[in-house]
Amino acid sequence: MRSALVAALGTLAMLIAGCSISDSIKSSSDSSASSSRSSSSSSGAQRQSYLNDVRGYTDAYAKSGGQFDGFTRGLSSIASKHGVSDWESDADTYTGIGAGLKKAAVPPAQFEVWKQNLTNGDATKAAAMQQGYNAPQ
Repeated sequence: MRSALVAALGTLAMLIAGCSISDSIKSSSDSSASSSRSSSSSSGAQRQSYLNDVRGYTDAYAKSGGQFDGFTRGLSSIASKHGVSDWESDADTYTGIGAGLKKAAVPPAQFEVWKQNLTNGDATKAAAMQQGYNAPQ
């Protein structure tokens, strides 16, 4: 009889603990979802900041007439500052470059040279550059 009572109390304790654990997991999940929503809205601002920095850097670099490898090193530095690990695969990089070249008043024929050199014929990257170049300033 005593062992049946101990078993029943043990089962009851596990059920109560189960509810507590379940509530704790739900609370943690709700908190994570809230944090995720918050970070996604700030990530939009971070992406815009990255794009603006790429545009400004490209504008200044195009006006200075610097060497191509120096340009890509600078892009790497900006990307690193913004937590972008692979700028060469990031569409915002190319959109920012296109916008920066437009801001620097690079003529369309010269823009095409930049586009070819930076995208190596990748249509997606070229389209992102073109989108930045065509965007209203």
